[in-house]
Amino acid sequence: MTATKVDPVQAKPAKPARTKPPVLLTAVGRQRTGKTVFLNALTETVTRQGGDVEVWNTDHLNVSHSISHFHPNAKKPATGNLKEQKSWLEQQIEGMVKRQKDVILDIGGGWTAFHEIINSTPLVPQLSKLGIKVVVVYMLGTELADADYLQDLQEKRRFLPGHSIIVMNRGLLPLGYTNNSHFDKIRQTPAVMNATVDVSDEDGGIYFLPELDGMDEITDRRMSYADFIDDKNVEGHPPSGLFDRMRAEVWFHRSFPEFLAQIDPSLLPDMPKGLPVPKDFE
Repeated sequence: MTATKVDPVQAKPAKPARTKPPVLLTAVGRQRTGKTVFLNALTETVTRQGGDVEVWNTDHLNVSHSISHFHPNAKKPATGNLKEQKSWLEQQIEGMVKRQKDVILDIGGGWTAFHEIINSTPLVPQLSKLGIKVVVVYMLGTELADADYLQDLQEKRRFLPGHSIIVMNRGLLPLGYTNNSHFDKIRQTPAVMNATVDVSDEDGGIYFLPELDGMDEITDRRMSYADFIDDKNVEGHPPSGLFDRMRAEVWFHRSFPEFLAQIDPSLLPDMPKGLPVPKDFE
């Protein structure tokens, strides 16, 4: 009996169909406001939910906790030179238009090639015509200097990215503080109020990223949340603690999904399986 030959192309499982147009999402803010932590958790979540997302990394300053350590397939330019990064990003964006894939971009802090492109070209409206949304997440802590950075982008740099989200990182609350009222001063600054003036949702475009005590136990090991929760060992590091793993499990499987559920899904990368359902640990 002759075995039936299977076309290797047909044998591959079909990719889930997109449920919405592509998104180019990045996070901006001062150094150490949690941009990479947010983008890393979002990337892992999107992938687990069936999304086909590309990761681009132009942050050459964040070496220890680079998003490339967590997602080895991340694309990145050869150098940190602003002019060369700008050229590299332009090529990647042209490719994104052809591939119609979501992109999560880690640009780092300060004035970057991404800012330069948006300021020097009509990138946002042009991509919008092509069905691609540019979404900028402003990551802020409790320091007023975080709002100063945002104000500088708005007033001096005329950085107008289109769709924007304000994320207050509860992981940056001073020791002993748990109430969101500690963010009141920065929420009332002109920069933050201007960034949310056109937002009509009930949260006012401001969302609070939940804190995780022991986040550095994951980032220092350069592990995915799933691997850390599953107690996988990393050479050069001692075994992780039981309570650190339990806290990470609650954060990644309940707190972070609850946080994402507050955001307009059209501003997030496509998740064919839908947003993750927060896990009930009771």
